[in-house]
Amino acid sequence: MYKIITLLIAFAFVVSCKEETKPSTPLTETEKTTTTQEATTEAEKAEANIVVTTEDLTLAQEQFLSITIAYFKNCKANSADRNDCRSNITKMISEFYQISDFNDAKGEHVMYDSIYPTISKSDAWTKLGNANDQEVLQKAQEAANNGKATIAIDISESYGQVAMITPGKLTTSNSWKLEVPNATALVDYDAEKSFMNKPLSYAFKSTENIVLFSKK
Repeated sequence: MYKIITLLIAFAFVVSCKEETKPSTPLTETEKTTTTQEATTEAEKAEANIVVTTEDLTLAQEQFLSITIAYFKNCKANSADRNDCRSNITKMISEFYQISDFNDAKGEHVMYDSIYPTISKSDAWTKLGNANDQEVLQKAQEAANNGKATIAIDISESYGQVAMITPGKLTTSNSWKLEVPNATALVDYDAEKSFMNKPLSYAFKSTENIVLFSKK
């Protein structure tokens, strides 16, 4: 009787071991496809943060703009002269798009009133047109998405507002009644109104006297 019980226990142990050593159930074709898609999506997301032509701002770009705006606000709050901090605008455009068009002979950034005289005479820049033209606004967004420095300027005055077009998508402007590009701006007359990642119409009350330029 004892031998029978022992044999039964041994048999149960062997069966149990076999069950434990069975290979896991293989993935179905659907599960394999899903897993591959998830991996591909993650890879694409990682790559999208590096490619300059992405339609959205990368984390590095967002951080740069946030820090730039905060620094500008602090600069204006502590400035003793109205000309203080006016080179911050050209500095932002230059560093964001990695250009040197707004540097003086010493390599320092000029004040932003030099932007229009510089680009209007430069062969390196293209005048896209006026802001009341939907095709111009479309071209401006496309240029920015392709990594080309693109800006909008109020040409009605020497120190007219300047806005930098940044990667993004066209959005509907209720005030302009147009699809407008994504923009960032340091507002010289009121630094607290400076912004990033908003429609271009946020920088200007109307399209009047607003001209857009893009670097070739």
